Amino acid sequence: MKLRTIRYFFKEAFVNLFRNGWMSLASIGAVASALIIFGSFLIISINFDYIAKNVESQVEITAYLEDSVNQLVLNQVEYKIKSIDGVKEVVFVSKEQALEEFKKQVGEELLEGIENPLPHSFRIKVETPQEVAAVAEKIQQIPGVEEVKYGKGVVEKLFKITHWVRLVGFAIMVIFAIISIFIISNTIRITVFARRREINIMKYIGATDWFVRWPFLIEGMLLGFTGSLIAIVLLTVGYNYLYEMVKLNIPIISLLPIEEFYDYSLGLLTIGTFLGAFGSGFSIKKFLRV
Repeated sequence: MKLRTIRYFFKEAFVNLFRNGWMSLASIGAVASALIIFGSFLIISINFDYIAKNVESQVEITAYLEDSVNQLVLNQVEYKIKSIDGVKEVVFVSKEQALEEFKKQVGEELLEGIENPLPHSFRIKVETPQEVAAVAEKIQQIPGVEEVKYGKGVVEKLFKITHWVRLVGFAIMVIFAIISIFIISNTIRITVFARRREINIMKYIGATDWFVRWPFLIEGMLLGFTGSLIAIVLLTVGYNYLYEMVKLNIPIISLLPIEEFYDYSLGLLTIGTFLGAFGSGFSIKKFLRV
């Protein structure tokens, strides 16, 4: 394709945008509105997933050792725990350290003069939260380990809840993605329909399908790009406000960091641009048959 032809396509696309000013503004508004709706539910979905991952990552196993263990047995227990498939991190907590932590929780006055009743222990994190139960069972069988705790019953319910949260979030996102595609495609189709005579004339004087199609594809991409850019700016401002509000008022909930949200913004920009091109290309197809 010659550079002169490419220049012509872009010139025609920009001329058509300004010539059909109100229709172009309506298309940009529709794209922006659809992507704001889709983006809002995308934000909800990714934050549900992010919160679920945070909750799951806090699940850990505590292995309490028998009082009679010596340093040799302790080292053997640690080695055996680390050799279990799925174990990510093993931290030894001495009985003295455990007592200090307990004092911080309940206050030193309540424990004053009491002999340390706490045992040595290991805190274990696994590669994936779903492996907790299986790893805990293997640790329990190691000689020297008296008791293993990981919140049995509660953990299983937690995984079920996070699983359903992810499924619902994904379903909502897919539904609104389909609605957004429908709105954008139909809005750009109206723009193309309004210029059907222009397309017919170009075909009658011998223009090829792609020669007619390219200015409309570029125009659709520009409409999609502009609309998605507006949506991204509004969503970013809204998400910044939401992030700061949650951080100040509900500090126990951790939302997706703003920096990571920018990656999703680039995705929305790409989606909007692609849908603009797709809407134009699909809409012009039937008008090329003359």
